[in-house]
Amino acid sequence: MPNNSWRHIKEMMGSLELGPEADVSQLEPLLTSENIEKLEATFVVKVQASVAQWLQKALDGEVGEWSREQEPNTDPSGFYHSPMPAIVLQILAENIHLAGMVSESLQHRVHGMALSELGTFLKSFSDALIQFSQDHLSGEALAAHYVSYLLAALNHQSELSASLSILHFDGVAPGVLAPVEAGLDELQRRICRLVLEALQVELQPLFTALPSRQWLSSSELLDRVCEQTSNFCRDFRRIRNPEVQVLLAEAERTVVVQYLHALMQGRLVCRSADERAQAAQCLQHDAAQFKELFLSLGLEETAHCTPVLLAVRELLNLCDPTLLGLEVAGLQQQFPDVSEDHVSALLDLRGDVSREQRQAALSSLETGPSSSPRTGRRALFSLVPAPTPALSTCLSGLCT
Repeated sequence: MPNNSWRHIKEMMGSLELGPEADVSQLEPLLTSENIEKLEATFVVKVQASVAQWLQKALDGEVGEWSREQEPNTDPSGFYHSPMPAIVLQILAENIHLAGMVSESLQHRVHGMALSELGTFLKSFSDALIQFSQDHLSGEALAAHYVSYLLAALNHQSELSASLSILHFDGVAPGVLAPVEAGLDELQRRICRLVLEALQVELQPLFTALPSRQWLSSSELLDRVCEQTSNFCRDFRRIRNPEVQVLLAEAERTVVVQYLHALMQGRLVCRSADERAQAAQCLQHDAAQFKELFLSLGLEETAHCTPVLLAVRELLNLCDPTLLGLEVAGLQQQFPDVSEDHVSALLDLRGDVSREQRQAALSSLETGPSSSPRTGRRALFSLVPAPTPALSTCLSGLCT
């Protein structure tokens, strides 16, 4: 019976009498291009409202986690993890795909809308992190695991960045993702800044005791700085590469910048050649200890900026102050963003530099290379607030 039915159907389909009575190729489209344009525009507006609502829900759910008493969730590899990045990209990708089943023009419209909404989402994410930080640091809403949730946010940014290609499809113009990629890069910088500000807040009280007579005679003060830094950075292992290397390098630079700033506050002036030798030895020891600390935390050796302490050490270790110009020129060659005020404050540590010797040393900066950091060289001294020049004009012949 089924075979007979199929045979009859085939015979009917092949009958000329059942053919079309009109030439279909001559029929006009049911909708004009103007109507299609209006329908697509209306559709995109409605989809955009729905997408914006779902993305806001995803963000609200993530922000709600930040006040928990528990640390962020982790994936099987031990990295901080949240479903939010996958949810965000799935919402956008599905709408782009469904639009493509209708027409290519609609897909391009929805794709542009999706990227726009993703950019808005990233801005809202950044704003929420800033508010989270302000509430925590002001004491208005202390978070039990403040830094941990910042680190989790860094992983979310990394996952969004790594999976952004899911929103790409054939026919998309090159560079169309550039604005979103720029937004992701800015989000990464924002999160890193918030983490580093928290590290700076923790270390500032410890650096108020450096340098000092106690620092000259004992490593206890620096041991405390390293211990505090290690405790702060212990959860960096929950961050994926390459972001963990970026954050570790910036954390080391933050510590070194604070160390340099402490050296320039005039808290210690060496009273003899023996004290200058002690101070130089302390700088060498501290540079080695910082290097060991950040190597243990996983920082790649080529990224270290602790060599600046060895360069400063040479300013103290030099026995003949009349040769300081050579050391200052060498310092500027290694770190072009060092300024005259920075060098002057470092020379104050020596305690034996006359006004003429100081001027001769500083003159080597005026004839040296440009003070702007060279291409590929990270800023360092330019991040250290320039100390206020001492009121003393060394009328006695010595700067102290």
